[in-house]
Amino acid sequence: MDEIISMNWNKVLFLNIELEIDHLKPHIPSELEIRTYNKKSFITLVFFNLEDPGIEGFNIPLTLSEFNIRTYVRYKSFEGIFFLTLDINNRLLPMIINRVFKLNYHKNTVKYKTENHVNLINWSNKIFNLNNLTFDFKVGEPLQTNSFSRFITENYLYLSQFNNNVYYNKVYHRKWELNHVNLSKIKNFNIFEKTTINSAFYSNHLKVKTGLPVKIS
Repeated sequence: MDEIISMNWNKVLFLNIELEIDHLKPHIPSELEIRTYNKKSFITLVFFNLEDPGIEGFNIPLTLSEFNIRTYVRYKSFEGIFFLTLDINNRLLPMIINRVFKLNYHKNTVKYKTENHVNLINWSNKIFNLNNLTFDFKVGEPLQTNSFSRFITENYLYLSQFNNNVYYNKVYHRKWELNHVNLSKIKNFNIFEKTTINSAFYSNHLKVKTGLPVKIS
């Protein structure tokens, strides 16, 4: 698929949570197999600012903060990620994006302050129930790439289900440059009965390109 769509992802924060696979299964299409790392399953909460989206080099001067929850899956020979939810503070875009890209966007309040502070307020998602989640973070030293960081960040291909069909879409980018993250002042964090964040990564900037999703079943 041609790389016709481009955008910038800035101030990308990954919060990685180890989770029992039985908690994940009800939220994953039955066609998809959950991938594990060292026999452990994970979800990742991701915050970032999406900037300057465009098609064929014509970019729009637009900035949106996004929050998503994803896990790691396989369908036949395709390995990638599955989004449990994607949230932006916009009512119109989810209706367009979901239909075109076969995704699961919702309109919810996502406030991502710029000076290394994240503030997620009034998220009314009844399934995941993260209301008024707030925390501070500081970017630490560069992270040396390892097998776990590659599992979380590289091979960026998403798998989705739409109208009983499975789709994949490849997102093209250079290698992630990651930093360690120091988290503090965490309030109202509880997801799938987990209150501990196992690890966190940060990337300052990434330019990505993609095309349209391809039906594989």
